[in-house]
Amino acid sequence: MKKIVYVFIIFIVVAFFIILSTAIDTSKENSIKVYGTVKSITEGGVKDVVFELENNKTLYYINRGFENRFEIFKAKKDFEGKKITLFYAKSWTPLAPFGTCSKHITHVSINDSVVYSEWE
Repeated sequence: MKKIVYVFIIFIVVAFFIILSTAIDTSKENSIKVYGTVKSITEGGVKDVVFELENNKTLYYINRGFENRFEIFKAKKDFEGKKITLFYAKSWTPLAPFGTCSKHITHVSINDSVVYSEWE
């Protein structure tokens, strides 16, 4: 009986690490388009640029954006109150089977001018 419990625990731990190490597909084909007016820009996670849109409960983030060229005061000035088009990656994880309230941004544009993109 102890062997079965140990094997089960090892299986769960290995499955957990596989799930966490799965990369998000950030291609254009795997992205969903959203339009909106930026309500606020904040920092979240580990140096993530977090976009909150008006009349939208979902938060959208650029992973480690503040490490890679974005600055909080400039981002607030450039985005807050402006209409943007953004794309976020479709993703699913067993850790949040019904979705999450934050989405990984793959592409952002203002007035057809690309501000950020993970697409080649």
